[in-house]
Amino acid sequence: MLYTYNAFTFIEYTRGLNSIGDLPTETTDLKPDEGQDAQELYDWRAATISTNLTLENFFKYGYVAINRANVLIEQVECSAFPEAFKNQIIGEALVLRSWSYFHLIRVFGLVPVHNAPVRQLEDTSAPLAPSLDALYDLVIADLIRAEEMLEVNKSVARVGRVDKVAAQSILAKIYLTIASSKQNGVKLYRDMTKDVDAMYESAAFWAGKVMNDQTDYFLDPNLTNVYDVNQPHGPEHIFILSHDRSGANEGNYSKTPLMFMPWVNGVPFFLKYEDGRLVRTTHGWEVYRVSPSFFATFHEDDQRGIDLIHDEVYDADGNVVGSIAQGSFTHPFTVKYQDPEFEGDRTSARPFLIRFADIALTYAEAVGPTTEGYAWVNAVRARAGLQPLEAGLSVADFRQAVIQERAWELCYEGHYLFDLRRTGTVTTKVPQATGLDEDEASFYPLPQREQMLNDAL
Repeated sequence: MLYTYNAFTFIEYTRGLNSIGDLPTETTDLKPDEGQDAQELYDWRAATISTNLTLENFFKYGYVAINRANVLIEQVECSAFPEAFKNQIIGEALVLRSWSYFHLIRVFGLVPVHNAPVRQLEDTSAPLAPSLDALYDLVIADLIRAEEMLEVNKSVARVGRVDKVAAQSILAKIYLTIASSKQNGVKLYRDMTKDVDAMYESAAFWAGKVMNDQTDYFLDPNLTNVYDVNQPHGPEHIFILSHDRSGANEGNYSKTPLMFMPWVNGVPFFLKYEDGRLVRTTHGWEVYRVSPSFFATFHEDDQRGIDLIHDEVYDADGNVVGSIAQGSFTHPFTVKYQDPEFEGDRTSARPFLIRFADIALTYAEAVGPTTEGYAWVNAVRARAGLQPLEAGLSVADFRQAVIQERAWELCYEGHYLFDLRRTGTVTTKVPQATGLDEDEASFYPLPQREQMLNDAL
């Protein structure tokens, strides 16, 4: 089981979460001298993107996870383990396989299907799924089976693992993706046979289970607690990766904070929060930078812009030792990934794969401007210190407002590109994507290396 989970901690996979989910959007600017792979993603260089190493690795490790899940499922199904134990292990493996396929679909569109272990070279040459209907039907069936097998099982000892609520959450996200993508005429999705209204209803059904049928997961009333590296077991975290600074190799530990933090002479410094706290942190490489134009969209009272995006750093006495105003760095930076107990460049900062707030907003978008929809989007806004959303919005305007709320709430957590794609707004929202055709904006091409190795593609 741990071997299967470990597939998600490879650096080639975890770096892809932000490089693919955030970097190609208007929320993020890129370090000017960063390498070619990042520049291709940031600039939407369609002519060379098929050889992009970040995309190639994301594809590769997605299938590493799928194959490990396939092996685990096959071995446990024919074992003599007690039924309850078998259900737990197989259920978790089904969730991990489904999560991998869902991510691959949103990045690449139609992808090969491997639902049995690879045992020989010929097994690696699987053809593409015939349609998105067929591909999603497979993933949905896996998740429904997993949801029936798993229990709600949240504990400190299980940080980094999935349970029943994770299965429900991914189902909600899948149905919402199908509904909004088809409604907006997105390539491949518009040809699906599924009904838009039925997909919104299914998204609401599964997200509603997360909202209403359990009490272990909920919105953490303290926004900064969500990003406290010492609280990965907090109520908001439905699926979070497991990294620890004591690990022997990168992947066991995380360097994620360094991708976001400013350099400032290459020495540690302190962050200052609105409540006066000074928190020690490592310097960084300032690769992923908060776009000033995106930062300007936050309301002046929004705690997500106040406490989670900074533009100054301090010494232990609270004196400013670096800032945009002083020319120490050029962009604001997110502080969602911090570890005050870092050891050199080793941290326990973990990518946030699924949070309760994500599913609350999924539910709100699915049900539209109902009492329940307004209640959940306003709960997220209230935690951020904002007034309720304008009442009386149309369905279309309400859903657009929820998607904007997602941009503020989930920025730099690897989600936003997929919101742009499912709403067909990549070319209108992202300056670098202006002029792309529909194919280029909707999905990345399958990696050229994979096409060369797999004759079935």
